[in-house]
Amino acid sequence: MIGRSLFMAGAFLPLASTLAAQQRDSTRSDTTAHELPPIEVVGSIQPAAGPTIGSGVPARVTRLSAEDVDAYEPRVLSDAVKTVAGFSTYDDLGSPYKLNISSRGFYSSPVVGLPQGIAVFLDGVRMNEPEASQVNFDLLPMDHISRIEILSGNGSLLGRNALGGAVNLVTTRGQGPASGTVELSGGSYGAARGEGSVSGSTRGGADWYAGGNYNREDGWRQETGAEQYQGFVNLGKLGATSGVRFQGFYSNSYTRAAGSLPESVFEASADSNLTTGDYEDLWAYQGSLQAYKQAGLGRAAATIYFRRHRAERYNVNQADNPDAFGISYNDSFGYTADYRWTTVINDRTALSLRAGVDGSVTRVNIDIFADSTKFGGGKELTTEVRSPLWDLAPFVAADLTIGRVTLSAGARYDYVRVPFENVLDPSQDTTGVYKRFNPRVGATMEVIPGGSVFASWGQAFRAPAVIENACADPSTPCPLPFALGDDPPLEPVKASTFEAGFRYAGERYSFSGSAYYTDVRDDIFLTPFRDSGAPVGSTIDGYFVNLDKTRRSGVEVAAAYRLPAGHSFYANYAYTRATFQSGASLFSIRSTDDPTVTNPFPTGNDVVPGNRFPLVPDHQVKFGALAKVGDHVSVGADGRYIGKQYLRGDEGNVTAPLDGYFVADARVAVEVGRWEINGIVTNLFQNKSAVFGSFNINQGNPGGPTVERFLTPNHRRTLRLVVRTAFGGPKAHRGPGGDGD
Repeated sequence: MIGRSLFMAGAFLPLASTLAAQQRDSTRSDTTAHELPPIEVVGSIQPAAGPTIGSGVPARVTRLSAEDVDAYEPRVLSDAVKTVAGFSTYDDLGSPYKLNISSRGFYSSPVVGLPQGIAVFLDGVRMNEPEASQVNFDLLPMDHISRIEILSGNGSLLGRNALGGAVNLVTTRGQGPASGTVELSGGSYGAARGEGSVSGSTRGGADWYAGGNYNREDGWRQETGAEQYQGFVNLGKLGATSGVRFQGFYSNSYTRAAGSLPESVFEASADSNLTTGDYEDLWAYQGSLQAYKQAGLGRAAATIYFRRHRAERYNVNQADNPDAFGISYNDSFGYTADYRWTTVINDRTALSLRAGVDGSVTRVNIDIFADSTKFGGGKELTTEVRSPLWDLAPFVAADLTIGRVTLSAGARYDYVRVPFENVLDPSQDTTGVYKRFNPRVGATMEVIPGGSVFASWGQAFRAPAVIENACADPSTPCPLPFALGDDPPLEPVKASTFEAGFRYAGERYSFSGSAYYTDVRDDIFLTPFRDSGAPVGSTIDGYFVNLDKTRRSGVEVAAAYRLPAGHSFYANYAYTRATFQSGASLFSIRSTDDPTVTNPFPTGNDVVPGNRFPLVPDHQVKFGALAKVGDHVSVGADGRYIGKQYLRGDEGNVTAPLDGYFVADARVAVEVGRWEINGIVTNLFQNKSAVFGSFNINQGNPGGPTVERFLTPNHRRTLRLVVRTAFGGPKAHRGPGGDGD
């Protein structure tokens, strides 16, 4: 599958995080000036666990509690955020552990070649990888998360590359008497999981949490199994004026993927796999140390971390080309330090200030081999790249609260150095340096108790990644994933976002809404390229290119209602319009002029202003309900409608888009003493729609190579039974800790 080989280029690049980042946290004044609303501070670490995204920031914020996270026993982040307004997922790699996340026309994904722009953090440590800002979702310790915080929109003050938002995973910490949990589950397609944890705290302020888990499944498609091993530890000692915390994890993930299918195969045999033998074997370990101390009128805080990551990947080429084998290994060191101060000027006025710096140093190592063993050959080293990246970013922020109004302002200056060292050809060594000042201003006004309106404007920036700068010359496109070179550096991506909205949170119900637009300059897109004179089945080339102007705009609304008896209901809607604002010519396999390939899509792929992005649904509607049946049984259901999306490779919007589709999930939970039994059904009505589409050459067509729509089918209906028990201290869910908010 040639197209899949192209977009698996990123699978042969190392996946190691480089950066520490900051989040916003909500801090109340230490005085008794009760007239003041909560004072929002662009913060660093919380004494308890890590940074938080405050609920009062002038932007759309969503928080998922431990119970929300537990609802469907998520394996990866995409499982946990599927009910959030404006968030959608799609699957071009054919693995439930490798789903892409989309929000407001930006992506967080394990795949290179997408306009990535959502930053992901684990207790404030940035998990996006340096090669193309992608994220390895299957390495994140989802079984040890107490809360998920989501900022939609400009997150420039949170850290690098947060053009379209940020997600912070807050890990579990111990509290109360020593206790533990054990969980076992099994389900469809050979799914099995075991998880255990122990935790507690002392009167002296020390707390501990340690847990581990094992997951496996065979997959519903051929050769799509997965296996995970994870361990996590969280230790801390916190006091009123000082504290320290250590967190660490080890994660190993082995996955096999099936990719998309020609439409003709999709209709007849959706469980097929045309690239059997593809696999990805990842492992990583990370340790972070957080500390804070009262200093003068404020508090100084710091976070340092180290991560080592190794990846081994194999990519089967359906055409008569060598398969590809890649090994990457990386060491990353990052840090954050800040000082913040809050003071009450009078009974109606308060001021919060924060200043700090974050940075990182990462050694990226990439080795790629062309594997010709199927032709009687061997493995040939084709690429050996080193990239010692580093970045530095000072930042400052202030919040002034006057009565019911809070004015916010801040700025961040990023300095990013992206070297490229070609070990096989040192003459190609080069370095890209990127600098950018990003301001942000906003205001929040409480209009009724519990209700407020907000507005904000800010700029964000993303430096080109290693792979983007190493493959950016149209005259010498890269034979992906086999080679990288020293091409002219791309321009950095610059985004300006305006957002306005409202929110209300009461005892029984809550609602919120926002409207936004983001203008982007020099957006980076991957352009596949294939010389018409090349033999059929030859390697697809490609290069990254800056586009002059793009825009994301839309509306998001959400509401929730909770009844006294424990019943609840939620609903949300999102309209997203992601468009090109300038013309471009983006080659697509759909528009190949190779006369030896039957092509029912001969039209070119010229983009004109107003054309919509591929793989961004226009409408999304989500709703769900939870009902209590007596004191020990609860029943819940969720539904999601994902609207039409254009296929990748149809940036010109000249072919029919993917149809919209509806998916429903259901669950039942029974509590008996310290035992909890959950039954979970996903894709209840067995919806067989395509969740991803592109255009590729079907080499296996009996009538000869032909350009077809390639589709990824929706995951089939699955059933899981989960049994959990607690021992020791008070009964608790998986996330008993967090920061205590």
